[in-house]
Amino acid sequence: MDFVFTEEFYAVYEDVDDDVVAIVDEVIRSLLLDHTSGWARQGRIEGEEGGSWIITMTGPDFEGALYWEYRSGDEIVLLALVVRDR
Repeated sequence: MDFVFTEEFYAVYEDVDDDVVAIVDEVIRSLLLDHTSGWARQGRIEGEEGGSWIITMTGPDFEGALYWEYRSGDEIVLLALVVRDR
């Protein structure tokens, strides 16, 4: 399984602390192992331009969400990363 990311995802990813990156990286690895699981598809949003799946994350000092979509073939797109301090 391959993945690509948007500029919006990367802008947040490169700006967060190493502790947050470690958790996000673990979430991405789990997603790549099984994108069809209930855990990977915790929630879904639909908009005018399509939809995306949401994985929520919590850490000692933050909470966040990873928005992603599965495209035909074997490609996952990491659309956005939202991270807030607790």
